[in-house]
Amino acid sequence: MHDFNPGILQSGLFWTMQIPDGSFTVNSDGSRARLRVADLPIPDTFFFSNNVSVAAEIDVDVRWRANSAPVTRGFGDTVPSDDFGAFLGEFSDAAARGTGGGRETGFSFTTGGLDASGFFAELGYERNGVFL
Repeated sequence: MHDFNPGILQSGLFWTMQIPDGSFTVNSDGSRARLRVADLPIPDTFFFSNNVSVAAEIDVDVRWRANSAPVTRGFGDTVPSDDFGAFLGEFSDAAARGTGGGRETGFSFTTGGLDASGFFAELGYERNGVFL
């Protein structure tokens, strides 16, 4: 099993990493977005939540297109910070399509065309946690 992920930070934040500037773009009205990275360094840990890893790289190209009006969700700072509603955002249903791949010494993979039709995709923005 291969687990291409940046690990778990001391803060508890997981599966999150900084991407190069310009890798994520949104058009002026917020109805379309694209994430595109190539040769992005990331560890391949083989097993979830362990320290054994090798250097790997991934390529991702995903595009989202909103197909509904945005809906406001959450309660912001009008509820306690540990409440599930302690975020605020606007989200639209969306279509998403993309490709991806990864490689490390002795292993590589590429995806065919990925499509969220019949599944779930959203496009929007939110403020949460300490960012409220």
